[in-house]
Amino acid sequence: MQDANTSQLIDALIAVMHKNDTLKSAAVEQAFRDVPRHLFLPNEPLERAYQDIAIPVKKSDEGVATSASSQPSIMAIMLEQLELQPGMRVLEIGAGTGYNAALMAKLVGETGSVVTVDIQPDLIEQARINLDRAGFKRVQAIAADGGEGYLPGAPYDRIILTVSSWVITPAWREQLKDGGRIVLPLSLLNGPMKSTAFERRGDELFSLSLWDCGFMPLQGAFAGPPPTQTHTGPGDRLVLTSQQALPVDEQTFSAWLTARGEAFPTGVKGIV
Repeated sequence: MQDANTSQLIDALIAVMHKNDTLKSAAVEQAFRDVPRHLFLPNEPLERAYQDIAIPVKKSDEGVATSASSQPSIMAIMLEQLELQPGMRVLEIGAGTGYNAALMAKLVGETGSVVTVDIQPDLIEQARINLDRAGFKRVQAIAADGGEGYLPGAPYDRIILTVSSWVITPAWREQLKDGGRIVLPLSLLNGPMKSTAFERRGDELFSLSLWDCGFMPLQGAFAGPPPTQTHTGPGDRLVLTSQQALPVDEQTFSAWLTARGEAFPTGVKGIV
């Protein structure tokens, strides 16, 4: 049972997800109602835990976020793409706080199983604490390189990534059942990131749906190449991050940015 204040906050979050049309099925809505997000964010104020925002939970020594509790709306989108059913076996790459694993455990029920994997052992330790606190001891939390999947639990009906990847690794395809589904934030070269649902049909993967999204990158053996950072000056605080190196040097690019703009007519005339 939720107390009245928590129930009101959950109701407000559900209303936001209905308004932005990310929450569609009754089963996914009930999972969000039944799994208290604040139990997975013990250091956050209650009101903030139920905002429709991503909340960083770990940063590197340089202050860069390396893990976060995803925005509930994008979690809802991906859970809808996944189409979980009772009794399914699920593998999650990117445990984070354990909240998404708990939602999935609720959806697959007591007859299903959820394994969540993360390459950062301290995150797995905290996710285990959070899952136990919320009553989801049946979820397996494993510290390992998610790019290798988790063979002891295979084959899986569903695989989901809560980190972005520029590849679909051999292990994910091989550990997915024929007719199974994988949902991942796919980083397209020189393009946007898309939450993509694929269905395995024999040796091939068929795309089913696409949604815009934004996630931290996969770490480990299958991590993508690091982005190029160009200091655009003046000083060191203004930095352009891109997947490819710029065709000009930093000084030239910085000069372009600080130069006076010039208008060029297009020849297109509007109709009044």
